[in-house]
Amino acid sequence: MSTTQPSGRPSSEQRHDELLQHIGGMLLDAAPDGFRRIDLLVRMTVAVQDATLKVYLPDGATPEVMPPEGLNAAFQEMRQVLYQPGRGTWFSARCVVNAPVRIDITYNFDHDPRFDPPVPAADFARDLQVFPRDEAFVPDWLRAKLVEAAGDPREDRPAGTSPEGTSTAGTSPEGTSTEEQNA
Repeated sequence: MSTTQPSGRPSSEQRHDELLQHIGGMLLDAAPDGFRRIDLLVRMTVAVQDATLKVYLPDGATPEVMPPEGLNAAFQEMRQVLYQPGRGTWFSARCVVNAPVRIDITYNFDHDPRFDPPVPAADFARDLQVFPRDEAFVPDWLRAKLVEAAGDPREDRPAGTSPEGTSTAGTSPEGTSTEEQNA
């Protein structure tokens, strides 16, 4: 019995590979001929995208190379493709291309991406709404950002929801519903 994917929409693994090839192609096109290594660090939330690109030449020089057009969009899709229900998605990725064309990529699902300059805590709360995580997969640094976002009056989450996006309407601080208290 065959277990091949039906034609049409590619699997997440296939799409990941396609995106990685596309990203690698963009990086190779952006790098000067004869490069030794390309090092790309991407940090993302749904609201903020930051890409730092460094190219190393054989003589140790590091010419200024701008991240190619379309790179952020490819990585935004990569966040969606790699989203795992309950587990979340990555906050930063490092892509290294060693000459001639060896591509290695690693994803950070758990550690603070350390944006420079720092981004508002509300950006992490919004990210968690789009890419939800089970409580067990919310690291301490992210939990602190959610607490900070909850205290930020600029936070624009819907009334009656917690930073995690769960409803707070009709519950007491002890977690019992208003109906249970009035019964």
